[in-house]
Amino acid sequence: MAGTGLLLTAKNVHAQEALRISLAGDLAASARQQANSSIGYYNLLAGPTAWRFSTGLGMEFNDNVRLEPNGESDLIIRPSLDVELHWPLTLKNSLDVSVGAGYSDYLQHSDLSQFFINPGSGFSFDVYVGDFKINLHDRITMTEYGYQNPSATGSSENLVSLENTAGVGTLWDLDKILANFGYDHVNYTSLSQGQNQGTPDATSENIYVNGGVRLRPQLLLGLEAGATVINYSQNSTTNSPAIPSAVQWNAGVYGSAKVSEYIDFRVDAGFQDYVPDGSTATNLVSSDSSGFYLSATLSHRVNEHINYTLSFGRSTDLSAYGQAQSYYFVRLTPNWNFFRNYAVSTPVWWQHGTQVYYTSVNGQLNYDQFGIGLNINRSLTQKMSVGFSYQFVQENSDGTSLNYTANIVGLNFNYQF
Repeated sequence: MAGTGLLLTAKNVHAQEALRISLAGDLAASARQQANSSIGYYNLLAGPTAWRFSTGLGMEFNDNVRLEPNGESDLIIRPSLDVELHWPLTLKNSLDVSVGAGYSDYLQHSDLSQFFINPGSGFSFDVYVGDFKINLHDRITMTEYGYQNPSATGSSENLVSLENTAGVGTLWDLDKILANFGYDHVNYTSLSQGQNQGTPDATSENIYVNGGVRLRPQLLLGLEAGATVINYSQNSTTNSPAIPSAVQWNAGVYGSAKVSEYIDFRVDAGFQDYVPDGSTATNLVSSDSSGFYLSATLSHRVNEHINYTLSFGRSTDLSAYGQAQSYYFVRLTPNWNFFRNYAVSTPVWWQHGTQVYYTSVNGQLNYDQFGIGLNINRSLTQKMSVGFSYQFVQENSDGTSLNYTANIVGLNFNYQF
């Protein structure tokens, strides 16, 4: 990702794979709607199109760039450029394109230097046909920080992965009744240099469907289901032993409620099953991983100075994220607005995970990860802003050689043309 400030403010989605993709689409649609309704969000009009240009320069100090027990430090410089396009083709149909990219220059460890892609890059095309809203999309996300793969630690290489999601989603809105269904094809590509990264190349096919009834204007309840088939590149040199392909499915219920003017709540819960293909799991102990899943998010505006978001639950993630794992998580992000022109947040999170499959020699790995951060942003002028960020990450696991701590300090300057 582009910088620590973005990491501290980005929303994390924890869920089964098909459900995760569905929720990511909801977040993207919400962001587009907010941008389109904000006066002055776009800073250039060219014919029927609206554009937004911004650039950034980040400087970051990391005292453990390789996530090892005895860490090595480095200073990283990150210039970046973001371009967004909004093109209303008709009164209802519109095309949105966002491209954000830059370069991470590690001054001491040049082997870790690389280009990056900012979160939210891709395109989205909305088409309205009667009561149906059809969304065609292609979203690109990139994981640069190794601690975002908690079960793939202790590597002396850089853990970088690129995820490209292309598909279609359809919303059928009958006011009291809502139905959502879609299909996505995902490519997972390891960009790491070297061997044994724990992030094999893979592709997955995902389908999801949910339907709900709006019992009240502020209360929506419904059913949801999804399925994923993922296949790994068994010839990849970045994973040894071979990672098994797998099928994952989930079924459950969901609900969203505006409890009051200041409190919003969303929950997804149900049963999931993760079934690895034993025929490709060479030298691995593998078994089905089934059980409940839960993803709950509470947003609360306490007063004009304090608001927070609390999310918690249980999930099983595919090994495209490092190592297939089942885990519990809690994340709290308070925002403090006591000082004029300053935006302050102090995120805290905890995650406990267990590998789904493992080698008989090394045994099954359990880990606990804890993190805390500080993010301060201030507008210097109408077009320029500055952000300071600090993040502490600690991970403990069954393998002492995989334990580490990391301190990350960042300073980011952003300019909107």
